[in-house]
Amino acid sequence: MPFLQSLAEESLFGVVDSIFPTLTDLVHTSVMTGVPPKVHGVVENGYYDRTNGKKVKFYEYEVVFNPHNVIKAKTLVDILREKGIKTASISGYMMPPFSGTNVRIFPPFFNDDKLYREHGRDWRKDKWVANSALYLYEEYKPDLLLVHFCSIDGTQHDHGIESEETLKAVKTVDEMLERLWERLKDEYAFIIFADHGQEEVHTWVNLRVFLRKHGIETLSVSSGGGAHIYLKDPTQAEDAYLILKRAPGVKHVFFREDLPHLDTPISGELLVSAKEGYWFCSFCKGIKGSSYWVKGMHGSLNEPVMKVPLLLWGFGKGELEASLYDIAPTVLDFFGIEKPRDMIGESLIGK
Repeated sequence: MPFLQSLAEESLFGVVDSIFPTLTDLVHTSVMTGVPPKVHGVVENGYYDRTNGKKVKFYEYEVVFNPHNVIKAKTLVDILREKGIKTASISGYMMPPFSGTNVRIFPPFFNDDKLYREHGRDWRKDKWVANSALYLYEEYKPDLLLVHFCSIDGTQHDHGIESEETLKAVKTVDEMLERLWERLKDEYAFIIFADHGQEEVHTWVNLRVFLRKHGIETLSVSSGGGAHIYLKDPTQAEDAYLILKRAPGVKHVFFREDLPHLDTPISGELLVSAKEGYWFCSFCKGIKGSSYWVKGMHGSLNEPVMKVPLLLWGFGKGELEASLYDIAPTVLDFFGIEKPRDMIGESLIGK
């Protein structure tokens, strides 16, 4: 990414930690609210609702168009709208935290998974994102413009982290960032970050099946490199913890009380993080080398997944020590708005 590297040299730049489990909806909601999952209520890509026994997914129309059915905290754009500051957003993904903007361009919704695989995940979509972002600028002139490129994530899942398809997506995103910067640099400051990285995976593990073989029944087990374990009988948490410690592919096991940012009843009783090369698949059969479509995965605490770039252009330059939680307070400070008391980050302006 030659453009992004050159921009980093003229910016505040650092490599920072993402937020575990390193899953898109959890991280973006944390960035857009400035509060942890315990407060905003998005503990993974959606969550398991014990009251009705259903998984709430961010891919559903009802959530995308009514984000506060799930997100329990004010978002950055909620606060800015209250102050009369104009916001707009475009994403290649559903992204409920973006839905509160004054103007939003939504991505295509694919009811057919085959169509989504063919047309919803490659580098061409990020050209559409960039074109849409420029359209929003030209037509609306927002004070804050949110732009989300997501083809790198999709191609890494489908083809691997350094595949030809992924490298094409990386090149495209770099070119689109340069295009936006050239057009907007005289009027906007830029904050650029990633929500997570990915790592190559070779083996899936169905933890629900593994626990059942050892006498533990579950209500739900999420998928990815980090997973929530919801037990049918919560009093079995201690036993399940010991069983999971020796499960294939498991690197770390936590009681939710061990993770303050996830210590809420909508989290599982237990959370696990995968070893390098493994992912947890609640809909796959058993434990085997992955012949399924997933070639890359995120969600874990492993370094390639946890370490992400954070770049602020237009605020000075130098090495940046920061957190993704600092983004919301920084944006509010930029517009002269004091951050709410529950935001746990700090403004990076003047750092």
